[in-house]
This record gives sequence, C-alpha cells and structure tokens, in this order.
Amino acid sequence: MQTQIWRADTPRVTTPPRPIHAEQTVFITCKAVGQSFRFVPTERVTQTLLFALAYTSSKYEISVHEVVYMSNHFHVLLTAHTKCLPDFMGQLNSLAARALNAQRGTTGTNFEKGYNSVEPQDADKLLEHAVYTLTNPCASDLVTKARHWKGVTTARMRYGDEVVVSKPKFGLWQVKKPPERRKKRKRPDARTRSKRDRSTIPKMATLRLVRPPVRPELSDDALRDLVLEQVAARENELELERQQAGKKVLKMRNVRTQHWATIPGAEELFGVRPTVSAKVPAKRVAAIEAKKVFEAEYALARRRWLAGERDVEFPAGTWLMWRRHKARCAGAPSP
Repeated sequence: MQTQIWRADTPRVTTPPRPIHAEQTVFITCKAVGQSFRFVPTERVTQTLLFALAYTSSKYEISVHEVVYMSNHFHVLLTAHTKCLPDFMGQLNSLAARALNAQRGTTGTNFEKGYNSVEPQDADKLLEHAVYTLTNPCASDLVTKARHWKGVTTARMRYGDEVVVSKPKFGLWQVKKPPERRKKRKRPDARTRSKRDRSTIPKMATLRLVRPPVRPELSDDALRDLVLEQVAARENELELERQQAGKKVLKMRNVRTQHWATIPGAEELFGVRPTVSAKVPAKRVAAIEAKKVFEAEYALARRRWLAGERDVEFPAGTWLMWRRHKARCAGAPSP
C-alpha cells in the first residue's frame, strides 16, 4: 500500500495531529500573545503564575521537572502520566490568563494559540532541555546566574522540594466588600448563599519538583547536582561571551520596570518547530519516522471517518477524535 504523508493543506485541518499518550515526557514552549511582556516578573505576576501552575499540576497527574516563566514566554519540562497533556495546558493557560486580566483590568487572550512540545528521545537530550530551561534568563542577558531570576523558576529547588503557594488575594480572587447601604434591610435568608468569594479553588496549592525519568542509577541529590553543574558551566560560557562582546546583563530591577504591554520587536514567524529531539541521530530519525507513520495512519482513518465509517480505528495516541468525537482509538479505553 502506498504510504500516505500528512499535508498541512488537508481540508478542515490546520495542524498535523499530535500523538498523546500516557507517561509522555515533553519539553514545552508557550509564548505570550504578540511576544508582549505579559509575564513580566513583578511580585504579583510571579505569585499569580506560580499559583496557577501549582494548582493546575495538582489537578492532573503531572510531574514538573523544570519550569521558567520569562517575560514573554515560558518553558516547562514535565511528564504527563495519563493522556492529560492538552487538558492540562488548556486549563493552565486559561487560569493564568483570567487571573492576569483581572489583575490588570483587561480582557482577551494573554497566550499565543497553541504551544510547541518536543519529546526528548534520550537522557542526554532531556537533561539538555532542563539546563536550557534554567539558563534561559542568562541566555537572554537578563541575569548572570539562573538562581538570580526572580520570576517563576525551579533553579533554586532540589528534587523532592515542595513550594506551598497561597492563592492571591488580588485580581481574580479579590474579595470585594459589599457596598454601604443607606437603609438597613432585613437580614437575608440564612439559606441564601453569598455571591462573594464563591471560588472552589483552594486557598493553598503545592508545587513539587520531581526528578526526570533518566539516570536511575543516580540518587535524587546526585542527579540534581549533575544538572546544576551543567547549569553553572552554561552560565560561565554565557558570561564569557558577554565579556568578549562588551555586553552586560539587564538586571532584575530593570526587567521588572518593563510594561506588560511592551513588544520587544519582530519575531521569526516561519522557523523550524521540532517535535522530537535526541543527542543520538539514529534515535531522532527513528522518532521522526514513527511520527510519519502515525500521521499517515491518522490521515487514512480520518478520510474513512469523514466518509461515514464510524467504526474505523484511529492509531494509538489519537486524542482529539477520541475525546471530542468518541472515535475508536487503538490502545485507548472506550470513551
């Protein structure tokens, strides 16, 4: 049979399908709308984003390995233990966007549509993503050390550490005082529920840093030491490059003074967006070939579905058709 290759111009489909499966470790990059500084790390914004991450990750079976929120994008390295990655990302960004809007008195989106996810295929590449995440503020010439970044970051945490975050008392969760009344009214019925502070979100949320699923021969502390050693080496490389170029870092006090609506400049719109990564070329090639097979099988199943064949089975990893349209999916329970 002739192999079917996924085409971006397939009718009524804008992006290739992504396989979503359990125990999926991914490196995610998500941008602020228009590359604006929506996440500029003021104290309130940092608390808001950290609480949103802690609360949402506790709702789903998600292990966070590293995270950093820059002023106009964020990176997170995580493992989704069930097929929950799209739901997790959707709720994380939705909650953060609503909280930031309420804080600023604005409306509309704060995030670009979609996000880029890369699946590392070997331990070395996964650790490289971890180091890249932590040193992103240094690579952007904002601070000299990863731990100096005052926004959301796991650079100062050890594996197994937990951060308990209080729900912000401003913005979305601010309790408004009732307006003063001139005339004294009768006491409301005791059964009437107050309309203030009806949020079901708990007052506290906990973010736990979990070791990535690599190097099982190392203890948690030994693996963390290895990552931080590589972080320190990268920090030194970047500082040497700045000295040779005669550049200095912006520093946190100046980063925090930037307005959230600032747009730094034009960005590359049509760059490469990888979906797999590996240090070993053969592993990367194998992952790309597996992705092509998935897309070919998905395209064939979709054509049969559109032709009215509702009992067609989609390949393992199909998520949207399984979740939204109750389609059969290999390896998935009946919806």
